[in-house]
Amino acid sequence: MTNKRIYLAPMVGRTDKHFRMLVRILSKNINLYTEMITCDAFLNTDRQAYQVKKNEHPITIQLAGTDPNKFAKCSEIAEVNGYDEINLNIGCPSNKVIKGEFGAILMDYPEKVSKCVKEIKKSCSLPISIKTRLGLGYDKNLNRLKKLIDMTKDSGCTNFIIHARNAILGKLSPKKNRTVPELRYEDVLYIKKTYPDLKIILNGGISTLDDIKKNIKDYDGIMIGRKIYDEPMFLLELEKELFDMNKTTSIKKLVYTYKSYIDEEIKNGENKYYMLRHLYNIYYKTEYSKKWKHLLSSIIQGKSNIENLLNFTVVCDEEKIHTNS
Repeated sequence: MTNKRIYLAPMVGRTDKHFRMLVRILSKNINLYTEMITCDAFLNTDRQAYQVKKNEHPITIQLAGTDPNKFAKCSEIAEVNGYDEINLNIGCPSNKVIKGEFGAILMDYPEKVSKCVKEIKKSCSLPISIKTRLGLGYDKNLNRLKKLIDMTKDSGCTNFIIHARNAILGKLSPKKNRTVPELRYEDVLYIKKTYPDLKIILNGGISTLDDIKKNIKDYDGIMIGRKIYDEPMFLLELEKELFDMNKTTSIKKLVYTYKSYIDEEIKNGENKYYMLRHLYNIYYKTEYSKKWKHLLSSIIQGKSNIENLLNFTVVCDEEKIHTNS
């Protein structure tokens, strides 16, 4: 399995630097992604927010836009900042993205995307990838996707992350676009067989270890998003089963390490809410989940001390020992 990769999907409002830190504590092997960042935002925002930490590698920055020159400028800065790969978002189906003429709508404009890839290639030495969908609307024809791949691979893109659904623009919300359009893994497999020399990564609907084991043999990697955010400890299963990492992190150790990170970030002026919110699901589907979430809310509201995070994990461990004895 070591030649296969697992990727954390870029999720707006989720895969910020704090959640990436949490994920990296749990998994040394997963490839990290930033949230989607528009080129305009990246060029006009404090760059400190996009500095790469040593333990984040490998990490990909996902950019969205239509201006080749802006992509070039962003990519040049991203390389200096330490990112390992540039990813173009050609799959986001939200209305905001449609109005801005980037994301999934660009599947209809492969020439534009090709120009962006060319300019990125000129401006930096990082590998380039594209995250996209099988198609648009209810059309199952793959010609649109194949044209996008053909034009962009000729410009220098060799990695494609394909969400195994169409994007239905203007009619479905982003959330419904993740569930309503039919999953068509067979069409992603067809693309892999059609382009054997390209790296094809499967995305969409993967939510169990069996799903991963069943599909990963056919692709160069698997990308997972909501499952990891909703159940972060699932990463321990991946580490053990896919990467033979027998020495994994306990919840107690995770909280201890992440709390040390929180303490340092608070000293640097970070709001504790943006870090603590990512901890809500670490006791997912356990008897401690409700009490844990209540404690986190109390700490965020200033009603409880942050040190109680560690106390909670100690009590849980003691209860488990007592129950099993």
